[in-house]
Amino acid sequence: MPRLLPSLKARIALITTVLAAVLGGGIVVGSLYFAHRDLEDALQNQQDSIVKLSTDQLDTAMQDRIELLTHLAPQLRDALATTHATPHDTLRAELLQIVGRTIPIPEAFNAVMVTDATGSVLTREGMPIEVGDRAYFLEAIRTRNVVVAAPIRARVDGSVGVLVAVPVLSPSGTFLGIVGGWLDLANSNFLVEIGSNRLGTTGFYCLVSAGPEPLYVQHPDPAMAWQHARAVGETCGADNRGAPLEFLTPGRPIIARRLMATTGWELVAVLPAQEAYAPLRQMQRRFLMMSAIALAVVALLIWLAVRQLLAPLSRLHQVVRASTDDVDAFERLPQRPHRDEIGDVTRAFIRLMRDVRQRGQQLARSERRLRAVTDTLPSLLAFIDNEERYVFNNVAYERVFGMPLAEIRGKTVREVLGEERYERARPYLERALHGEVVHFEAEYHFPHHHWMEMNYRPEWSEDGRQVVGVHIHVQDITRRKLENLRLSHISRTDHLTQLQNRSAFETQLQDAMTLSRAEDRLMALLYLDMDRFKAVNDIHGHATGDLLLQAFALRLRRCVRESDHVARLGGDEFAVILEDIDNPATAQRVASAILASVSRRFYFDGILADIDVSIGVALYRGAPMSMEALMRQADVLLYRAKALGRGRFEIGPAELTGAEA
Repeated sequence: MPRLLPSLKARIALITTVLAAVLGGGIVVGSLYFAHRDLEDALQNQQDSIVKLSTDQLDTAMQDRIELLTHLAPQLRDALATTHATPHDTLRAELLQIVGRTIPIPEAFNAVMVTDATGSVLTREGMPIEVGDRAYFLEAIRTRNVVVAAPIRARVDGSVGVLVAVPVLSPSGTFLGIVGGWLDLANSNFLVEIGSNRLGTTGFYCLVSAGPEPLYVQHPDPAMAWQHARAVGETCGADNRGAPLEFLTPGRPIIARRLMATTGWELVAVLPAQEAYAPLRQMQRRFLMMSAIALAVVALLIWLAVRQLLAPLSRLHQVVRASTDDVDAFERLPQRPHRDEIGDVTRAFIRLMRDVRQRGQQLARSERRLRAVTDTLPSLLAFIDNEERYVFNNVAYERVFGMPLAEIRGKTVREVLGEERYERARPYLERALHGEVVHFEAEYHFPHHHWMEMNYRPEWSEDGRQVVGVHIHVQDITRRKLENLRLSHISRTDHLTQLQNRSAFETQLQDAMTLSRAEDRLMALLYLDMDRFKAVNDIHGHATGDLLLQAFALRLRRCVRESDHVARLGGDEFAVILEDIDNPATAQRVASAILASVSRRFYFDGILADIDVSIGVALYRGAPMSMEALMRQADVLLYRAKALGRGRFEIGPAELTGAEA
């Protein structure tokens, strides 16, 4: 199917418009790129300022609470120094009284606990809870400094929160315990409030703890709260990958980060790209819409101008297309074209078409003369081009393929021959199209059994550099082939018994021995001699002897496999080649079957003939032996059978019969 291409006018207008669009688009894209860069920098600076302010507020709130605990710690020294001598309930009441005077609960902390130096919580009623294995407790012992723990689950009630731990030290620096302020992340406090704050409409904060395994202290998504976070480059779970054309379709959010001075935690602010770049996207849409309208107007004006300029070329185009069917179509062109490039092409085309018309008339006369000669020949004559399409066929193609010549011309060889015949001819066609003269024969079984002889001769271009086509000559050689096969059969067949003759036998024996050597297969050669045949021949005449030979050959053929080879070597001597047998017993069974078959009397034309046969069976399995040596071995075994009484067989050599036994 031909491709549909736009007209030349449309293509020129399109190319001009595309060039203008590329130039204008480059300017537009560059402007949008730098506008995106400027807006991105401004938004990033704004986000950094907002995060800095929020971080300062968090630090201030955390510092206030650390100072409360730091002020409380010295007041607990005396009580913690006498923990072993003071009853638990009395000590607990004393500690709670001290805490109550200093720490406003729940304004500053949701709860406050005091532990001794071993980590036992002294402010809990009943059995104390041990926190000596907690990381924050161990860190307070090690550093003797304030420790702000990442979100942990309380052992008292299972709630999740943040613990601010301040060590209680004696005047000499001895560790007496810790006082810890609990900020429950399920209740209202300054850490919870930062997670619920919004940046703009869709922006949000998250707070990430410090250390090798940071956690989300706060996250707007409840499912993400208190889960593991990244130590570097945290994005609060937002996708920070940019689009391929980020400045046109921004997808990377504006992310600002800042560390808290009091805890080392990182406050991360995320403003989604959809909200951040909304003003830019609106400007882009208006800008692109106006550009598209301007481009459409420019394209229309260019097309109208080109149409006016190329009107003469359009007329020439119509005439050129019509000339494929009407060689006189050029007469419709103006006699005096314009003096420009299109006019020059028009005048040249008119001269060319006049010459083509004249040459076409000459070619038609030549083809009529050629067809008058080729159509009288019974052979198939054709010429194909480089695409394997028929350019010329003689009338014999109509008779063979049942298609008129006009229908064949232009078809490919595959379409005319059919898939099966084409696949057989394709390798030869390819060789001919590469410059080789090809001759081959092919046998076909449809619509009847026949043979064809093909000749492919390449046609070279004027300069002799490339093949421009192939001449095809095809003739039916069935009669010649059948005659050759008949003569070949006669030359390899005994005329009396229709078995193989000596020549065919020797060829087959050589092939069988070669196969046995190549594949290490066992085979057997049987030599047979008819006993008392001469007496029958002398008493009843040669005609009866011939009938006996034919009957013997028929019985012999029935005793062997279809694939075995039976031959008459001359007179009353016969031979059998058993290829690819499993063991010597197979050859013995065949020899026994032959003896049993011949033991039955022969009867024809009122004459009873009673004969025997002696058989020598020579086994062979790839040994370095010539064909003549194997034949002599079978002959020796035959005469041994005769010497031992006739009507029997002898098999050898012993090493093969013994090995297989």
